[in-house]
Amino acid sequence: MLCSGMLTFALTGGIATGKSTVCRLIGEMIPGARIFDSDACVRSLLELDSGVAHSIEGLFGPASLTPEGRVDRGFLRGIVFADLESRSRLEGVLHPRVREDCLASRDLAAKEGAALFVADIPLLFEKNFDFGQDRSLISATTRLTQVHRLKARNGFDSQLVESILAAQLPLEEKLRRADVVFWNEGPLEVLRRQVHRFSLSIP
Repeated sequence: MLCSGMLTFALTGGIATGKSTVCRLIGEMIPGARIFDSDACVRSLLELDSGVAHSIEGLFGPASLTPEGRVDRGFLRGIVFADLESRSRLEGVLHPRVREDCLASRDLAAKEGAALFVADIPLLFEKNFDFGQDRSLISATTRLTQVHRLKARNGFDSQLVESILAAQLPLEEKLRRADVVFWNEGPLEVLRRQVHRFSLSIP
């Protein structure tokens, strides 16, 4: 816990397990909670940061950028989930910036007197991402549900889905390491009740 008394939690899970929904519900139910979304941070870096675009072009060539000079996320997706070395090189560009932004958001939340700071970090355990969190939370589903959601929501084919899931720790391992589990298999109201019970535990 930071000296301000602010609680800091890390939320993780697999892709398409409902992490964003859990964050939204926490924000609704816990007054003053601050949320950091690492996926949104990555999107912002890829879309708006010319320095990041330049670094990615240097790693993967002109084909990694659109004609407008922005990072082509479809191109990146096609190579980084198929090749471990390419994924590691991309992470070397993005992850230090995400960590920097996360720490800055945490410090600002503490300075402004927030009671709770939650950082949504999909690769929390894979990359041993430590920002001084008190506890780790996880949003989880079955693998079958992940596959269904990725195909229905994102339109990904089976090969890409399997490549994405293979790049993350199995949910069983994440569940073993997490302190609090939100099981997101049923209707939204079921998840809402779980988050409500969790909110009651926050001082």
